[in-house]
Amino acid sequence: MYQQTRRIAMQVTIKKWGNSLAARLPKTIVESSKLSLNQTLNIEVIKGRVVLSPIRNAKEYSLDELLAQCKPEAMVLDDEDREWLNDVPKGREIL
Repeated sequence: MYQQTRRIAMQVTIKKWGNSLAARLPKTIVESSKLSLNQTLNIEVIKGRVVLSPIRNAKEYSLDELLAQCKPEAMVLDDEDREWLNDVPKGREIL
């Protein structure tokens, strides 16, 4: 994990973003923490503090790798699954 040599503190304002709330990260914070656009972050609350941590080497899985981890019995279709798959689309579902 990246260790910062000096403390950088700033105030930001929480704003509405769709149905969520958001805070912008100032350029200085982004640069000092070596974050980048589309970077994945872990967010957690520790003793009442919101802590953002960059995920540096997020593993990407192929569909074959994910399916290989599934139990074979979990991939068996039951009657409800077959009924849903064979259901005739109605209304906008046809689009």
